[in-house]
Amino acid sequence: MRNNGKYDVFLSFEDRENRYIFSGNLYNALRRKRINTFFGDINDQRSPLQAIEESRISIVVLCPKYASSPSRLDELVAILDCMNTKGQMVFPIFYKVHMWDVRYQKGTYGEAMSKFKQRFGDDSQRVRKWRDALTLVTELSGWTYYTGYEYELIQKIVLLAVESLPRYDVFLSFSGEDTRYSFTGFLYNAFRREGFKIFMDEEGLEGGNQISEALMRAIEMSRLSIVVFSESYAYSTWCLDELAKIMECKSTNNQMVWPIFHYVEKSDVCNQTKSYGEAIAAHEKNFGEDSEKVQKWRRALSEIASLEGYHLREDEYQYEFVERLVDLAIAIENHEHIQSPSSNDSYNE
Repeated sequence: MRNNGKYDVFLSFEDRENRYIFSGNLYNALRRKRINTFFGDINDQRSPLQAIEESRISIVVLCPKYASSPSRLDELVAILDCMNTKGQMVFPIFYKVHMWDVRYQKGTYGEAMSKFKQRFGDDSQRVRKWRDALTLVTELSGWTYYTGYEYELIQKIVLLAVESLPRYDVFLSFSGEDTRYSFTGFLYNAFRREGFKIFMDEEGLEGGNQISEALMRAIEMSRLSIVVFSESYAYSTWCLDELAKIMECKSTNNQMVWPIFHYVEKSDVCNQTKSYGEAIAAHEKNFGEDSEKVQKWRRALSEIASLEGYHLREDEYQYEFVERLVDLAIAIENHEHIQSPSSNDSYNE
């Protein structure tokens, strides 16, 4: 699922030679695993160099004509710079080209460098950077492909990418007392059935600093947080801590947040009235009216007013509402337009 910002994988390849065969098949395989991949098409919102800086992994498909493109060589330089400065992972694939030809610029790589030396001059700093980058990339662990089943190699690459990306598609924040065995349980199962990697804490894990830190990391690693606001949600300090972290990640990492109002009104959540007002009053009594923690919870609840929310009404089937939420997530991932879960459910107050 896209988060309107950073990418998981940047795919660097020679467009004319490789887009519609190996690199295209690799992109599709990564996409099926919900790995947000920059492929350099019209749907990509970032420039290649910006996307490289925002990616966690770069996969470089070094085919025979890769070095004939100054743009690809500039990408390679940027990729290796990010590896050195930001710890970005880089996976080179020597696709129908010998690694030694890349390292020592022989064959088609030597021909390309000779042309660039004539074009830019023997002392060109840009050409020297390209040469150094081609040498350095051969020192990294990767794959070499000449013959055999390409799909087997693609499976290995995708598996390593999945294992190297500690992230979730969806984080569920909810009051276990209210919805664990009903709405939230159905929602979790529906997303998981469609192949989404979804985080839902196990019963009884609320408590202890170690568990809290693990949940905070899960929020940071998620692309979408779904917050199920139910009657008792605000009574849980654990839920409110999750909400504060979710809203922080929305601000700093551009993460998506979907509020679900489970038989409660959005205005009661945002304005802290009814059960939400009673809960905050109880927390103020416990922690003090001037408590920084309580003020942070108040701000997080108030910020929900700016988000589009989805109301679950008492006169509709939960399973239909859940299916529409999952369909919406899939449509966003596929850049499709789809109606909100219910025409009357999505609004700002």
